[in-house]
Amino acid sequence: MMHVGLFLPLLAGIALLIWPSLGRTFAVAAAGVTFLLAAWLFAGAQGEGAGYASQTLLLEPIQMYYALGLDGVGLMLWLAVSFTTLLAVYIAQVPIRMLGWALLMETGLLGIFAAADLVLFYVFFEATLIPALLMLGLYGGRERLKAAYTFALFTLVGSLPMLAAVFAVRYLGGAPSFLHADLAANPVSGAAATWVFLGFLVAFAVKTPLFPLHAWLPSFHAENHPSGLADAMGTLYKVGLFAFFKWAIPLAPEGFAQFQGLLLLLAAFGAIYAAWLAFAARDWKRLLAYGGVSHMGLGALGLFSGHADGVTGALFLLAASMVYTGGLFLVVGRIAERTETLEIGPVRGIAKSAPALSVLTMFLVMAMIGLPGLSGFPGEFMALLGAWKASPWLTFVAFTAVIAAAAYALTAYQALFQESPNRTVPDLTPREWVFGVAVVASTLLVGLYPKMFTELIHPVSEALAKLLGGGA
Repeated sequence: MMHVGLFLPLLAGIALLIWPSLGRTFAVAAAGVTFLLAAWLFAGAQGEGAGYASQTLLLEPIQMYYALGLDGVGLMLWLAVSFTTLLAVYIAQVPIRMLGWALLMETGLLGIFAAADLVLFYVFFEATLIPALLMLGLYGGRERLKAAYTFALFTLVGSLPMLAAVFAVRYLGGAPSFLHADLAANPVSGAAATWVFLGFLVAFAVKTPLFPLHAWLPSFHAENHPSGLADAMGTLYKVGLFAFFKWAIPLAPEGFAQFQGLLLLLAAFGAIYAAWLAFAARDWKRLLAYGGVSHMGLGALGLFSGHADGVTGALFLLAASMVYTGGLFLVVGRIAERTETLEIGPVRGIAKSAPALSVLTMFLVMAMIGLPGLSGFPGEFMALLGAWKASPWLTFVAFTAVIAAAAYALTAYQALFQESPNRTVPDLTPREWVFGVAVVASTLLVGLYPKMFTELIHPVSEALAKLLGGGA
């Protein structure tokens, strides 16, 4: 089932690119089956050590395997990716072929979280860039080519050092293959570990995104199709935290130790700096883009703390933000279709004519700012708790980003929904009601019962913490 879940979106996406007449129903069905398979795999995982694994030797001369492995972290992220993709292809009003590119990107994302061979991970990591660039280049706004060029340039800057690190980590560590288990059992040490970790660092910082390598993100979102489909898929592409967790830190722990203090500083500064930029944003997409950078800064602070609580919180926050941030981009897309603008200010007070849309947007905004009981809170709380154990002062600085999130998000919300109305817009359609119920239910479920995820991911987080000497 793991292999079917991985490649079903790929096959469906290719079919849609060749035969767009298959239509939206086909895309939704493919995304729906993929989500059901992910949910089935998640439900079948019980207790510590639960997961799924499969491997086949692919290239014998270099000992590269087609190897997949889903532990608690991978299962959680598979569930988040497949659910958000289903929401996106269901609600976004886009050309049919764009749905095909989104499904192709879904396979790449699922592969990133399942790959148990480093070369295979690199293939998925780079291949996912192609549909992301094409959705931006083919369907984006007037400055789409400039945004695509910036995105590609940042990715290329990270990809070349990463490719060198991929081969160096095996041959310098003496591992018999590129399998994760072999590489983790033979980590790079000494001065070489610093350079290997640095090679991974550049690539993964771009995809976190971590300050200052976040600069591609605002234009990426601002110039993408106004529907929010590409933005939701781009939110899923923030895979840097997971890549640090699974590959860079365990394979070169001595290298990570050399950069840990700097990374904690950059994470804390990035969280508050991006929050300040979000407050100054003039359109919804840039606000959500900078808000996402700020939240990933909080997640990075927890991960780089090296403590189990912080690592668990970072991974939980990564999965939760995929759903609520992706959902917000899609809701903003529906609002843009009604108002014909993404700017904050020209259209005001639409809650009077669209009360249900107002409530749905407020609910997702509350999740984004970490209201207790919703999905954004557990991850932020655990990440900051772990970070406090590593650096109380940096944690205090980063915590101001949580306060700032309430300021910038609620200010923008008030302008659009609560001030004196100057526009009448339609309320939720039946299709949008289905979308709204699904995203609200998931956000409540995860926020009220986070244990269903934390009990699966905490053992893996503890293992990393023990490797780094951070304890549990």
